[in-house]
Amino acid sequence: MGLVSVERIENLVDKMRAIEVEIEGVIKLLEQDYVEASSSMSDSQNYFLNGIQAAQVAKSYLLTKRGIEVLGEEVIPIPIFIDNVIRFANYPKRKIEVMLALANHLKKLYKLNSETKT
Repeated sequence: MGLVSVERIENLVDKMRAIEVEIEGVIKLLEQDYVEASSSMSDSQNYFLNGIQAAQVAKSYLLTKRGIEVLGEEVIPIPIFIDNVIRFANYPKRKIEVMLALANHLKKLYKLNSETKT
């Protein structure tokens, strides 16, 4: 047989499955964090999620007390929005990049909130 064995490929498949499972766990944590951040916002506060895309057409997404808002559209519940964003990032590396962008936005939001409370 050649240089690549079936066992090596199966090992890679197992690793990919493990990464996908870990991605799912982190997505659930992100959803919880975003729901908590949203519920702690005042009615007048919003946070622009720049660089986040959930569909082919680029839109401006705002995190608000009510969820994710897009001008002229209904409010999107946070878990549905995050599921759509992750589904749009259709391969593991891109999913991880999107999760990092979401986590960085959350970090900035928490920093802004702590600065306004002091």
